[in-house]
Amino acid sequence: MPNRRAARLLVLLLVAAALAWLAAPAGAEEQVPRPVLNLDFPDPAVVATPAGLVAYATGDRVPHAWSQRADGPWQRGPSLLTHRPSWSREGGVWAVDVARVRGRWLLYYATPVRGMGEHGRCIGVARSASARGPFRPVGRAPLVCPSYARTPTAQDPLLPRDPTLPRAGVIDPSWFRDADGSSYLLYKTDRIPSTVRIVALTRDGQAVRRGATSLELVRSAGVVENPVLARRAQGYVLLVSEGDWTRCGYRTSWLLSPNLLDWTTAQTGTLLDADSTGLCGPGGADLVEGLGGRTLVFLHGWTCRGMPLPCAGKGAWDHTPRAGGRRALYAATLGWVDGVPEVRAWLQTR
Repeated sequence: MPNRRAARLLVLLLVAAALAWLAAPAGAEEQVPRPVLNLDFPDPAVVATPAGLVAYATGDRVPHAWSQRADGPWQRGPSLLTHRPSWSREGGVWAVDVARVRGRWLLYYATPVRGMGEHGRCIGVARSASARGPFRPVGRAPLVCPSYARTPTAQDPLLPRDPTLPRAGVIDPSWFRDADGSSYLLYKTDRIPSTVRIVALTRDGQAVRRGATSLELVRSAGVVENPVLARRAQGYVLLVSEGDWTRCGYRTSWLLSPNLLDWTTAQTGTLLDADSTGLCGPGGADLVEGLGGRTLVFLHGWTCRGMPLPCAGKGAWDHTPRAGGRRALYAATLGWVDGVPEVRAWLQTR
């Protein structure tokens, strides 16, 4: 009899728990955004075309994806860079940016070079008649590269060299056009302390403007990277990623400055982090403006074990193979309050 009473009690408890779960409001797990593409797609750069959206990712010669709508379905495609330039060595191409400039599609990329260790990279540009490539490298030298790298002298060799920065490469190129039509390239100096710099380009975006030298905009004792610049009525808005990209604490911050070339008085705040979104490491953000009157933000975040749910914990997810971590693609609509960006709504896969 005691065993039968215990069994009845267990059944009653299970039924009560099930009813409580059904009656409860949506939990935190159900409120967490879902990726629009739950495949490994780090450091997304996204552009709008008449045929839809094209996205580009870190990887071997720039893998891409495309969709007619931001919420999908997204189709993964092959790499779009035809070959590495003659000044590059083998290795993955990191965190590209793509822009349409004077009728051509330009792809800015960071590729490995000799003379700066395993991860040292420099920035080049490639062009195509189509947003979906193929993209062919332009020129016989990098656009941006430290003078001590073993490459032909870059158009922006970061001279005079700042002795407070590590002997490392430059990554995360990002194109920007100002209201007067002037064209600029932003990028990050690698390792720490890290900086975001800007250099003026020619109007066609394929070369550094004659006589131009790069300027430091932002410096951090930690990691600041993936710069993306937008212009609002209140000034210039810079989005950057901060922290360790392998962990859930990676985040996206904003800075607002009235002056393009002076950020000493910039306001700053957090746009995306684990606490406000529920995502794991929301970073690598890119903006698409004017699509249906909206501003869209695309970013990556870690998901685990093939599920559309964020990884959880303090792990370094690229070093935890059993978790199956990958940086999935997310999208949201973005609003602006006095020039400050804020997420209005997350897009979900259709």
